[in-house]
Amino acid sequence: MPPRRPSIAASSVALALVAGACRLAPPAMPGKDVAAHAEEEATGRGLRAAEAQAQEAVRKAREADTAATVALEAAEAAADADAATHQQEGERYAQAIAEARAGAPGCTLAVERLIALRRELAAYVSEPERDAAIAGLEPCRKAAVKLRRQHHEKAQRELPRGAAKDAVAAALRDEGLADPWVPVSSGALPTPGRKDSPPDALAKLRGDATAAAQAVDAAEADLERAKQGVAASEARLVELDQADDAREQAWRGEMQRSGNRYLAVAGAAGAVTLVGLGVGFFFIARGDAITSEKIAFETRAEREEASRHARTSSLVGFAVALPFAVLGVVAAHYGLRRHAVGKRIAATGSGLMIRF
Repeated sequence: MPPRRPSIAASSVALALVAGACRLAPPAMPGKDVAAHAEEEATGRGLRAAEAQAQEAVRKAREADTAATVALEAAEAAADADAATHQQEGERYAQAIAEARAGAPGCTLAVERLIALRRELAAYVSEPERDAAIAGLEPCRKAAVKLRRQHHEKAQRELPRGAAKDAVAAALRDEGLADPWVPVSSGALPTPGRKDSPPDALAKLRGDATAAAQAVDAAEADLERAKQGVAASEARLVELDQADDAREQAWRGEMQRSGNRYLAVAGAAGAVTLVGLGVGFFFIARGDAITSEKIAFETRAEREEASRHARTSSLVGFAVALPFAVLGVVAAHYGLRRHAVGKRIAATGSGLMIRF
């Protein structure tokens, strides 16, 4: 019975390898990191909402800046026009005072000009130069009263005496010559040519325009930060996809390598199976040759012993070949299966996809 020991040992080794191979399940497909993707996508949605709000804030800030700029430009244009008008009025006012001063000493002004000049200066508020100019014309007024009285009396000579007298007095009052010009009374208009600093409204508009421009800068800075946040989130999503792809490729590589190892075992087991079968068939042929007396032996006992040894050896060969054949089939099955699984299964955003 000693010849059976190699067969039993080989069968035990083969069965152990087969059992071990059957327990080696393929590694699970590394799916998409759903939690990390969901978290980053939620973060991205929040950042995009913040970007949209920042864009709206920039739009409103620019509208407010445009409105403030337009209001300021309109106010400044009006102020410039007012300043120009005020300057022209100041020049006319100064010219009137100078003309009154020049014409007062000899009363060289025509009566009509005297009346118009005094009426022009009398419309403004009291101030030393204006009051002195009007007071200096008082002697000229007295002379003008005589001339204008004579003129009006000639014009009204066809009227009755009383009516003519009233008409002349009324004409002198209309011309401003009836009452003395001294003391000088104050008018209502402000003295032209003496404008103060810009009004509070213009200063406020300038402050509003500056604040609006600063608000635009701040809103645009916020928008730029929001855009950077969105870009960073999108970059993190790309990194997560790349990490998923890397894990999947690593898994596919491992499936390929482990499949190759199984196929290598299958090849080795196939070689051993062929050797076992060759040994078995060799000893069958030898046993047939011994039985048919094609091989000569000296004694009958030697022939029987040789025939028994051939039968035993052929059984050992087949016993060795059988488990290794099973092992080769199982190993080939697992190797080919891992190759196929590694090519068919792919990770997608919604789970695993199997290609057929």
